[in-house]
Parts: sequence; structure tokens; C-alpha cells
Amino acid sequence: MDINMNTAEITEIDPLLIKICKDAPRTRKEMGKIEDMVASITRYGQLLPILINQDYELIAGGRRLAACILGGFKAKVCFKETIDSFLLKEIEIEENLQRKNLTSAEEVLAVEELHSLKQKIHGEAKPGPQEVKGHTIADTANLLGKSSASIIEDLNLAAAIKLFPILSECKTKIDIKRAVKGMKRVASQLDALSSYEEIIKRTKEFVLVNRDFKDHIKGIGDKSIDLILTDPPYGIDIHEIAFSIGGLTGGKITTTGVQYDDSEENAKDLLRLLTVESFRVTKDTGHLYIFCAPSHFWWLKDECNRAGWITREKPIIWIKRGIGQCNIPDYWPASCYEMILFARKDQSRLVTVARPDWIQCDPVLPSIRVHQAEKPVLLLKDLIQRTCYPGSYIYDPFMGSGSTIEAALEMKMLSIGCEKDQAIYASAAARMSALKKGKI
Repeated sequence: MDINMNTAEITEIDPLLIKICKDAPRTRKEMGKIEDMVASITRYGQLLPILINQDYELIAGGRRLAACILGGFKAKVCFKETIDSFLLKEIEIEENLQRKNLTSAEEVLAVEELHSLKQKIHGEAKPGPQEVKGHTIADTANLLGKSSASIIEDLNLAAAIKLFPILSECKTKIDIKRAVKGMKRVASQLDALSSYEEIIKRTKEFVLVNRDFKDHIKGIGDKSIDLILTDPPYGIDIHEIAFSIGGLTGGKITTTGVQYDDSEENAKDLLRLLTVESFRVTKDTGHLYIFCAPSHFWWLKDECNRAGWITREKPIIWIKRGIGQCNIPDYWPASCYEMILFARKDQSRLVTVARPDWIQCDPVLPSIRVHQAEKPVLLLKDLIQRTCYPGSYIYDPFMGSGSTIEAALEMKMLSIGCEKDQAIYASAAARMSALKKGKI
């Protein structure tokens, strides 16, 4: 067969003569609807030639070749002089990327392979006193008409797909990124759990301290705590407005036997110190939850901001149940929720993302409540899992009966609880002792 191999001319040949080079497996795994291309060639003819070398090896135009074979057409080809496998692959990847009809996984893998091939052919740029010129990310970006940031993202996604091949099933880059994020989170949780199990062999799971918070927190080292989760006095004179035994308001006898100073003056003094000291003792990735009265939320938010915390504009809402408490139900609706101030450090990130800013959880029943303001463990576990991995250090400077400490223990966290009232401290110690003995 007399065939002109001049690269400037297009020749028609039997498509079955064209070979796929074994040294350059095709980037495209999904060929798409070849039947549509067959219909297009039938109607308009083959508009673009297939590029091959003098050994009849395919360089570019795999879909066109498949359509010619399927439709029984002669293939229009353009010959190119013999080239090495690196350049062969380079041309094929570039063509597919420029057409932008690869799957998302194929595209990022092709970008990564093209960038790697370019560096093998042209050298890798190396900064330093004697800068070595070579192919850079910016060069790949210019070649493909993308930004350098986009290329970096593609290279990262390609690395993830190579590590977790199942990601190639994702339809979009956004899906790949979401899946990668989830996998990284699971891996981080497993790493944290392993670390926790090692730490727990050398240290106590929790420490309970019977001291005044104002003295105790000053002894905690800088940037040593991952999360502060606490329920301090609200400053609303709770004992003057809450129901007590017999359904009385402001009664001195309660089911818990607990009385504490809940005056506004005392609460604000404690909270001012808490906002400052909590910022000092938490890590740069730390978080803060403070249960607070609605009437003091904005004041407390401003105090946290002054201390350096980044606060959320709105509180997290704990919905207790459908039936609430109201001392004068003829005039006001029943109270069925409480507010939680949420704050974070600049480098912090949530562990569990996209959770709503409300949590529905029944309160602790009065018949089993140890502390008048006791919070349910399920509620505290929900808050903890949003911000902490196993092995994290949690501090509750107003521990009360120890609900936070129990929640932390169940979630394989390390915790420190502080309570100044000796009787309440004793209830927390008894609670944790029973828990460790399997009685709770």
C-alpha cells in the first residue's frame, strides 16, 4: 500500500490497521456514546483526522477511530514521525484535557499525569541559590488555560484517587472533595482513637477537683485543652423563680438538695474570668461551649470577643421537650429551650460538619437529677462529637454532678472537672465511681 506519510497531508486508510501503543495506555476509560459519533460521521464525514505515527500507532483520536471501526468507514489519518512513549502520552493527554469531556476522575488523573510527564521531559523546577529551571505548576496551568490553584487542587484530588480508587466513581470534583474530606475525618478519628488508647495506658481518663474555679483554672497550662464545655451559674436568681418541692416558686427545699449563688453579680464575675482564662488554656484549634441565660447571651458574646474568641452570631438551642415550665402560664408561654454560646479559635475546625444549630433532647428527670441544673449526657455528647476526636482534653470548670465528665468518658475523651461545692463534688465523684464499676 502506497501511503503518503507527509504530516501536512490527510490520508484514508483501513482503521483496523491502526494499533494502540502498549507503552501508552489510553487516558480515556469511558469512550462515551460512540454511536452518536458514527451518526455524525455518516452525516457530515470525519471532520478531524486521527493522528498516528509511521508505525500505525495511535497518537490522538481514539473515539474517532472507534467510530470508524464501528461504522465501517475509512479512517482519515495524519502521520507524524516516530516519537517516544513520553511524548506520545503527552499529546494524547493534552488533547483529551483540552476537549474537557473526560470524567472528573479521569480529568484530574490526566492533569497529574501530564504534569508529571512534562517534568520528566523538561525537568522539575527547583528553587534555591542556583535555581534549576524546569516545568512548573504555573506552566501546566498556562498550558491548560487554568489557574495554578486549580492545578494544585487537581493534583491533590488525583493523589487521593490513587490512594482510594473508589473515588473514581464520583461524578464531580465536588463529590470527590466531599468524599476525601469524609475519609480523612474517619482516618483522623481512627488515629485519634489509637492515640487515646496509648495515652490511657499512661494517664488517668478523668480528674475531678474540689476547688474554686477561679483558683483552679489559673493552674492549667497554656494551650493544653481542646474543648471547654461548661454550665456556669446563669445569673438569674434561679432559686427565686424555679419550682421546688410541692410546686412552690422560690422554695428552699429542692429534689436535689442543691443551693448555689445564682445572682447576676456573681455570675458575671465568674464569666468574665472564664472568657479570658478559657482563651489562654485552649489550644489554637480549641472550642468553647457555655450554657447561658437568654438575657445574658449578648453580654457574654461581647466578653468572649474581647478575650479573643470568635463567636457565633446565634446561639445553639437545646430544645428540652414539648412541655415547658412557666410560673404564670396565664400571661407567658412555657419555657422549653435553653441557649448555648459557641466560640472557636482561629485555627479550629469542626469534626462533625453540617449539624443543625439546635438539639432536641429530654432533660434529666427530677426524680434522678443530682444537681438542679444538671444537663443530660446525650446532649453533652452531641456537643462534644461536633468538635473533638477521641483522646481530646475536655475541661468543665463548673462540673456540678459530672455530666460532662461522664459524656467525655463514654466518648473516649480525657477530661478535667472542677467543682467548688464539696457536697456537689462528692456526688460527681460517686457518679464516676459507679460508672467505672459498671453500675450506671
